[in-house]
Amino acid sequence: MDWKEVKLNDERFLYKCQKKEEVTRFIMHNTIVMYIEELTKEEFQKKATECNPDIEDLEEDDLIEELWNNFGRTTSNLEVEEKTEDCLKMKLSWDSDGIPLIWKFQFRRATADEFHEHLTSKLFNVIDVMLSGQQQLFKIIRDKDIELGEYKGVNVKITRPHLITKWFEPSKYFETFQAESTGKSGLETITSDEIKNYMKAADCLKEDKSTSNGGAYSLATSSMVRQSKFKRKQKLQKERMDLQKACLEMPVHSQATKRKITSEQSKRALKKAALTKKLQGL
Repeated sequence: MDWKEVKLNDERFLYKCQKKEEVTRFIMHNTIVMYIEELTKEEFQKKATECNPDIEDLEEDDLIEELWNNFGRTTSNLEVEEKTEDCLKMKLSWDSDGIPLIWKFQFRRATADEFHEHLTSKLFNVIDVMLSGQQQLFKIIRDKDIELGEYKGVNVKITRPHLITKWFEPSKYFETFQAESTGKSGLETITSDEIKNYMKAADCLKEDKSTSNGGAYSLATSSMVRQSKFKRKQKLQKERMDLQKACLEMPVHSQATKRKITSEQSKRALKKAALTKKLQGL
């Protein structure tokens, strides 16, 4: 389930219900502090019975969906019974098809590792996916430049000169890039449809299962390796772009002239072939 925004005494939080294996987790955070309640299947059923003793055969999945749908809604009643730095106790009551239901949350403060697992690492993964998407967009733009270059090579004229664009250079893009704020808060950004889509894409990525020193060293090492690969790939892509640009700028020769390839052109052709092979191996 995605993050859902709720208000507790005029303070905004994000709420999420997660069921993994035989454990159900209720998670709440405001990007600064996080609260978690974990229940096994037996503990969940026991609490459901204690909160609703007059109702029998409460299905876990159905009750989780009810909790998700009614948490934070105006038609339900959410009371904060206790809130400290280390715990958060709340009572949620609502009607389900005319049947009154109650659930009592008993959150504890999340550890630093849990905060990282459920929020920080997810944001890192989103950044990684966004960087990958940016490189894909750069390639699309470059492919369009090459396509337009083919048209120019056969003397196709542009009827509207104001549509002429310059050859795209990623390095110059970063030099002239001007960041603009959307004006959204951190919670609004996390719950936006755009970030939700990136988070779903990030969840589909294969996670590195190797761990060392509790995972901290593995995370740092993995980040350094990705950064090094990213820089090498950028360098190779720039070399390829320069070669493609140079090839497009070369004048068109007759068939007889094309057969007279100089030694320098042969070296460039070999370099281009080696570069293409390297890029395919990335």
